[in-house]
Amino acid sequence: MSEVSPSNPAVPLQGRTVAVIGAGIVGAAAAVFLQNVGHRVTLWDPRGPAGGASYGNAGIVEASSCLPIATPGILREIPSMLMDRDGPVIIRPGYFPKALPWLMRLVLATRWSKIERTAQALLSLSRNAIAAYDALLRIVPVGDVIHNVGRLTVYSTEAGFEGGADSRRFATEHGMALDVLDRSAIHDLEPHLAPKFSMGVLQPHSRFVSNPKRLVEACVNHLLAHGGELRPAAVTRIESRDGGCTIVTESGAHSFDTVVVACGAWSEPLCKSLGLSVPLESERGYHLLLPQPKKTLSRPTLWAEHYINLCPMEEGLRMTVGVEYAGRDAPPDYGRAHRLLVHARTMLPSLAGEPKSEWLGLRPSLPDSLPVLGPAPGHPNVILAFGHNHIGLTLGPATGQVVADLVSGRKPALDLAPFAPTRSYVR
Repeated sequence: MSEVSPSNPAVPLQGRTVAVIGAGIVGAAAAVFLQNVGHRVTLWDPRGPAGGASYGNAGIVEASSCLPIATPGILREIPSMLMDRDGPVIIRPGYFPKALPWLMRLVLATRWSKIERTAQALLSLSRNAIAAYDALLRIVPVGDVIHNVGRLTVYSTEAGFEGGADSRRFATEHGMALDVLDRSAIHDLEPHLAPKFSMGVLQPHSRFVSNPKRLVEACVNHLLAHGGELRPAAVTRIESRDGGCTIVTESGAHSFDTVVVACGAWSEPLCKSLGLSVPLESERGYHLLLPQPKKTLSRPTLWAEHYINLCPMEEGLRMTVGVEYAGRDAPPDYGRAHRLLVHARTMLPSLAGEPKSEWLGLRPSLPDSLPVLGPAPGHPNVILAFGHNHIGLTLGPATGQVVADLVSGRKPALDLAPFAPTRSYVR
């Protein structure tokens, strides 16, 4: 006898109609896992597969990710952020008053006592990140896009290396494997890097996705090949009712047994339609795509002092730079990325040619560095899964498994209380 939904005994838990809003890595992975256990899934996204942050990221899947987006001491760094137009974090002056309440929550969340709770919560989800990817790849055959090469951070100064000591100590205390490298070991790993880097740190168990868009597209294509649907329409509102939900789009209203909100930076308006307010901010990330040099890198490599990531993608060498706060709808400003090219060419002397393209994406961020994950309060048939900050690619499949458990009436293997949308974001 099949299980039945506690909120509507007439609807079997397996074989429910599910609308997944958002076709990034979180939504696409959730759709695959939901379909794999028998649900009928329709994916909604006006930008198509990987049309947002899932397209342009650095391709890093971190093993045992536990570090928050900010650490103690950030308050004293804010003035310099406002002054340095090429620094790792930029706040557009006109946006600062609007960002200030969120930034103050971020500062309050960086107390060491709070960070310890944040780390434990992140670990409860991220410790399954690699296994969840393996489970996804058993369903979707796209393993050639994922490489077990680790992630490298390099330092050109002793001060830069020492500046990361607290974060390294915190990470290793919480189970993250880190290998400290000297100049010779860095050269052995990446012989084409400039010899100026005297210290480095390798995360050996992290993976590299050399084409995140192809990964997400493979998930969506698998969904479609097995009876799922993709609708290129924006969802503007969710109406919850006993036993089901209605989503409202420009083309009309559509009814489903369950709705999953996984549309990243665009999730906040949908939450508001349910009477729920969450402090979601858009951290704007930029990249330039450069010609792949013959003497290139083997893994994503970060120059810590300038916060430049060079990532050897399938389509070229991707240079990602730091964070900008300017709001979700502000026009892009690629000036910093182009100015930092001089450092990228110093970092990798074989790098030549002009950028082939430029890109802006929006990271959905909460001030306490934890995603929102779980049923919407008062709306048990709406599952929220957004706000993964800088580690959406890492946590996408693990989040997708939790979503599939919740829709299917199974208890997830982790405590969802730290991820509740009604939590205190600064406690």
